[in-house]
Amino acid sequence: MWTPGKHVFVLLLTLVSTLRCRADTISEFAEDHDDDHNHEILRVLPDTYNWTHRPRIKGRWLDVTCAAHLLSFGAVSEQTMDFEVSLQVAQEWRDHRLANLTQNTWLPVDSGVQVWKPHVDFANTKSLDIATAEEETTMWVSREGVVNLIVRYDIKASCQMSLHAFPMDQQTCHIRLDGFDDTRLVWGLPSLMTMNTVPVISDATAFHSQFKLAGITAKSYVTSFLPSVPGKGCTFSEQTCDYADSDACQTNTKLCADDAGSEECDNCLYYTGICGNVTKPCDLLGKGDKSTYTSLEIQFHLSRRFAYHLMQMYVPSTFIVIMSWLSFWIEIVLTMTTQSSRSHAMQEVSYVRAIDIWIVACQLFVFTALVEYAVTYRWWLTENKGRRIIIDMEDKPTENGASPEHQPIEISGKCDSCNFVPTAAQNIDRVCRMVFPSLFVIFNITYWTVYLSA
Repeated sequence: MWTPGKHVFVLLLTLVSTLRCRADTISEFAEDHDDDHNHEILRVLPDTYNWTHRPRIKGRWLDVTCAAHLLSFGAVSEQTMDFEVSLQVAQEWRDHRLANLTQNTWLPVDSGVQVWKPHVDFANTKSLDIATAEEETTMWVSREGVVNLIVRYDIKASCQMSLHAFPMDQQTCHIRLDGFDDTRLVWGLPSLMTMNTVPVISDATAFHSQFKLAGITAKSYVTSFLPSVPGKGCTFSEQTCDYADSDACQTNTKLCADDAGSEECDNCLYYTGICGNVTKPCDLLGKGDKSTYTSLEIQFHLSRRFAYHLMQMYVPSTFIVIMSWLSFWIEIVLTMTTQSSRSHAMQEVSYVRAIDIWIVACQLFVFTALVEYAVTYRWWLTENKGRRIIIDMEDKPTENGASPEHQPIEISGKCDSCNFVPTAAQNIDRVCRMVFPSLFVIFNITYWTVYLSA
């Protein structure tokens, strides 16, 4: 039998259940909305999106803004003519087809999603490894359709070196990126490279090389596949940064270990140097045909650290030369010491290096000193052959008080009371004591002036 009391009870039970379900739904929506806000990832693209086609734009060039962070600068090999770097490269371009896919400022893209990317190649690399882990996010899309791609590379690149002034030489090595399919590569500041204040920055604590990184030049230029094109290689932007103060970051090795996150540590981890910009007009950029394309180049200006070679080669060989001069004062026979550069294996070159001139000059000085000793010693033996040294005997009275007879005697060996007239051999030694050191000083002045000024 249905009563009013039962009717009210059923209504109340239904209302409570509805409110609880609504509360659970609101709570679940809030959790899902919060999760989407913080962990939203682009996993599916619109059906109309074709990743094999580049975005449609007005005009020919699709601008791709690039920046780089030099994470480490490793070994430079003169034998194989190459160098090693670890480089983080960021690229930014606009794809209107990806706009309005999120309400967030930036939306990370799942690694399995295929998105159109600019065709950018590293031109002068011997080996190229992607150092970014598979689980790391490398691409982001903004609500306006701006795409940022950030990838780390381990690179071994070729570097043609001139070793004429070795070990006081300066080299310029470079990494080149070529952009094809009508993409205009320009150095700039992509949105997510927030630590960059200039297009190319460096971790100044990670320069592990026999060279000092004196500076970096970032160039943008246009070139062509064809051999003879007017204006080919025209540079339309260039920035050079001086790294003269970067050694302070390497000297203080405990800086970031003790004060990680400090301003001094960040200045070294994201080192910029003192930079200057140059922008030039380039007609080929606007008038070129499909054979033209743009390139980016990072030039590393290297100056060899000289202290190692100074202590391992120049100081010991100088001492050997000075030791050879002892034959001008002391009658000893010196043996010529074979000198070697003590440098690591190097590529054979067809020209003379600075270190070769030094080694030959030092060996020539030692060899000449030994020849001088041999000649003068032989001359001295010839002059004194059969020579009798006459001395006066000490006056001693005889038994009858008469003066003693002075009789010559022949002696051999050392005579402290004898007065010798300098021979020609001894005169040559005295002259060489002045000539050899003077010539060596003149050689040093000329040598260091020529190569240090170069």
